Amino acid sequence: MTGGAADGAHGSITRRGFVVGGAVGLLAGAGLPLGLEQLFGGTADLERFAAGDQLTILSGRDETDGGQRRLLVDLWNRVHEAHPARIVEVSSNADRAYSTMLSAAQAGEPGYDIYNLDIPWVPQFAQSGYLRELDGATGDGFLGEPWAAGTWEGAAYALPFNSDVGLLYCNLDLIGEYYRRKGEEVPRADPIPVQGGWDGLDTFAHDVFAEVGGDLGVNRPIVDTAIALQLADYEGFTVNLWEILLGSRAVSVDETGRPVFEHVDRIETALESLAERLRPPSDGPSGTAASLAFDEQGSLAAFAGGRAVFLRHWPRALRLLRGKDSAPFRVGFMPVPGGGVLGGQSLAVAAASRYPVAARRLAEFLTNERSHQLIFERGGFAASREAPYRDAEAPWALEPVTDDLASALVDYATGKGVDGTNDPERKANDALRLALDGASPRPRLQHYVELSEEFRRYVRAVLTRSGSAKGGGSFDGAEFAERMNAAMDGKIPQ
Repeated sequence: MTGGAADGAHGSITRRGFVVGGAVGLLAGAGLPLGLEQLFGGTADLERFAAGDQLTILSGRDETDGGQRRLLVDLWNRVHEAHPARIVEVSSNADRAYSTMLSAAQAGEPGYDIYNLDIPWVPQFAQSGYLRELDGATGDGFLGEPWAAGTWEGAAYALPFNSDVGLLYCNLDLIGEYYRRKGEEVPRADPIPVQGGWDGLDTFAHDVFAEVGGDLGVNRPIVDTAIALQLADYEGFTVNLWEILLGSRAVSVDETGRPVFEHVDRIETALESLAERLRPPSDGPSGTAASLAFDEQGSLAAFAGGRAVFLRHWPRALRLLRGKDSAPFRVGFMPVPGGGVLGGQSLAVAAASRYPVAARRLAEFLTNERSHQLIFERGGFAASREAPYRDAEAPWALEPVTDDLASALVDYATGKGVDGTNDPERKANDALRLALDGASPRPRLQHYVELSEEFRRYVRAVLTRSGSAKGGGSFDGAEFAERMNAAMDGKIPQ
């Protein structure tokens, strides 16, 4: 990163006019730098806080690299000493975080001013009256889908804090070894053949696994997984299966945000194929079976340990794979074939907040262009605003994409980038932006959680050949459609 207007022992104010790293210390014990009050907004219109009061953000765990969310709140507190704020983190598990936030909202708990909501929860919280409408808020500068995720029935209720999208990570050393064993050069034009969407990737991954998997007596870990997925019994299962079904053209979302399950034959074919991969064989690992126990942390650990050829994960994983504790092999990445699922969190002002004006101002500060720049550039998360992707000095990927095979992957995925660029500093940003552009939103429903839970219950039973699904685990298209439609209407099927 290039330094800018002010440099010091603790950090710098960059050319983008923002404080990064430990630079919050620059503000301590001194007057505000010239123009900083104007930069962050004045305080004259904010409510007067009672002694000891502060704004509270209820949020899942901050998984940005270096805890950038907390640094942003610290910066707010330096500028708005009379209106301090804090983050209360509940869990990194989406299901537990949802339960905690829903309980607080239902109780009308006035001690929470902002909810950091996973985007599928916004419709439920808005429809139930747990959020304040953000009158006058506009999507100017935000990417279209992340902004739309914070709206409900034509009104804005939440501002995009960060985005997420499924990405496919690759162990380039194993893929290179696969081609060498076949006596072939790695094809630059089509290094990972995915013309068949998810099915094409699955076939290629298991071809590679068949060639280089197991214990080959070489100086590397035993490879026991073709594609590390998140298929444990939690929200990640729904997301991963939705991506697989999207990539198989078996499901879609209509213009209202309601899921369409009309191609039950394609759903059955995709599930049967995955069930075969997940069934542990008698003669060794199948290459996918371990994924039934994986969440985000488990799948990432398996891939970073050299056990998997591919990994489906979120953008933040790249910082961990290429950071100070980087994986001991070359890592490539590309969009999920057929499109990843759009994820992310948005900040919503609680209806029960005692200080709604200050809470909204805090939410606006945390989601402005400079804050998005920091979360993207320093935290490794996907930005929900356009500007960071256009900045060659905002290296989301930590380093330029220069490795031949890694570069070929990004060229293949992006067609040389949004602007046709060959600039290695821009390639990773372009690949991430295009993955977001091609992402599919999760269903936008007041009863999304009920749908996710019923989808998970039924499909896991099919995949594991056990449970309560009709036929002792077999797929029944009519029953599946009936149960999903009931769940979408908030009815729990018996």
